[in-house]
Amino acid sequence: MKPKDIECPYCGAEQNIDHDDGTGYAEDEIHQQHCTKCEKYFAFTTMVSYSYDVAKADCLNDGEHKWEATYTYPLHATKMVCIQCGERRTPSEGEWIEIKKKDKEKGGDA
Repeated sequence: MKPKDIECPYCGAEQNIDHDDGTGYAEDEIHQQHCTKCEKYFAFTTMVSYSYDVAKADCLNDGEHKWEATYTYPLHATKMVCIQCGERRTPSEGEWIEIKKKDKEKGGDA
C-alpha cells in the first residue's frame, strides 16, 4: 500500500494530496484540500527537496573510462557512454563493428 502524503490537521487522518487537476505542485502557493474523513477543508504548502546518490568515478581521477554503447534506434544514433561519469562520445570504428555485430545477433537490421 502506498504511504500517505500528510495527516489532516483537524482529525489526524492520513491523506494523499490530490493532484488530479494538476494542483498542489507549485511551491509559491497555498493550496486547499478536503479531508476524506472529517470533511473539513485545510490548507497546505508544497516544499520540494532533493536527495543525491554518489558513486566513485575513477575516470575523473586518472582512471580509465568504462564505455558502453547506448544501442539507440536508429542504430546510427548510438553513442558510447561512460557508466561512471556519464561522458558521451561517438563510437570508434572497432566499436561500430561490435555494435553492429551485437545488433544483428539481437535480430536488428544493422
